[in-house]
Amino acid sequence: TETLTCKDIATTATGPDSELFYASVSYRCQDLLPPPIQTGFHIKCTANGLTADGSNFEYTCYEDSEGTGFRNFLAEVDGMKCTDDEDPLFRYHITREYRIGSSSFIGFSSVFNETAEFNRTYAKGTLYSLYTTFPTVAPTNAPVAPTTATSSSSHNSIAASKNWLTMCVAVWLHCSVIYSLLF
Repeated sequence: TETLTCKDIATTATGPDSELFYASVSYRCQDLLPPPIQTGFHIKCTANGLTADGSNFEYTCYEDSEGTGFRNFLAEVDGMKCTDDEDPLFRYHITREYRIGSSSFIGFSSVFNETAEFNRTYAKGTLYSLYTTFPTVAPTNAPVAPTTATSSSSHNSIAASKNWLTMCVAVWLHCSVIYSLLF
């Protein structure tokens, strides 16, 4: 089975020129003027393995830890005023991205409403996840003498399916635990 390995990291930068474009929490006006103030994530988790069809996959997610203080972010948003006389609101982001072959999908959602006051519990429930598959590159070994056909197979599709299912369940459980801690 594949193991989801997590580690604390420095806060990810956000925006178009950053390693991770997507934010954990943003403080913004409805009309985006002034531009939103955003903060990144503090934990990175990864897992690698094979899909049922033998392709490689990589799963990466970012989240915030229990010890995240958000001090720098909160100091930065202090005093922000919207140009349209609205009050800015905190948005708590959950972003899912899939890249499978030549197809890709990005989904944005939130299990929390926007708030006028910062909600630390909501902020710790934010998540960015990226699931990518790519073809397995065949090794370039020296030619092998032909062998006689047998009924065994070096690829065990049942085991690969179980590994894939295990990874999906692990990710689902990981997200479910975070959600259950919040409510």
